[in-house]
Amino acid sequence: MERALATLTDAGFEIAQVFDAHATKAPGWDWLADGPRTGILVGNTRTLWQPFTSAVRADPALAADPNKLDRYTERTLAGAFPDARIYYSFRRYDGAFLPFQKLAVALGLGAIAPIGLVIHPDYGPWFALRAVILVDGVPPATARGPIALPCQCEAGCRDALARAQREMTWQAWLGVRDACTLRAWRYSDDQVRYHYTHAWPSVDPARKSPG
Repeated sequence: MERALATLTDAGFEIAQVFDAHATKAPGWDWLADGPRTGILVGNTRTLWQPFTSAVRADPALAADPNKLDRYTERTLAGAFPDARIYYSFRRYDGAFLPFQKLAVALGLGAIAPIGLVIHPDYGPWFALRAVILVDGVPPATARGPIALPCQCEAGCRDALARAQREMTWQAWLGVRDACTLRAWRYSDDQVRYHYTHAWPSVDPARKSPG
């Protein structure tokens, strides 16, 4: 598993929380209980951008795909764990998305804020959940539980949320994240724009300074 996790890290998916997939018995978690016991919750921070854009530049088929990041995620995770069962956050299963936010909170990866975002102690709201990988093996004997909210949702956060709910634009929803005081891991402007709109940078990212 160590080599496979290193492959994910090199590809920009440095969040990999290993957990006991059979430990949660609440309704709606059958997708975890029915399968291998060791789960890996996979996500990324801003460090995804460089390896992702490099892969797009190197692969014309990936560059032409309208869902570049989804394909990149699928290709990377399936390549690292070829025999595993993988559930993706961007796919629907039986017509619905799986509760990735609730899983992240249950595992102590972050805490849910009143504005509806999962906040990581270091990354703040600047991370994304991509998949759960289920593999054979024995999960860790100990696991973190829910954590306290690592920031204060101040008036600016609540005001930004109210504005986003009124305007319903991606810029306004970005403002909700930008209102959080934990900003050290904020995405670059190109990465922000891509995640919210799928707009590819007009200037080759390789010719720009890393951000």
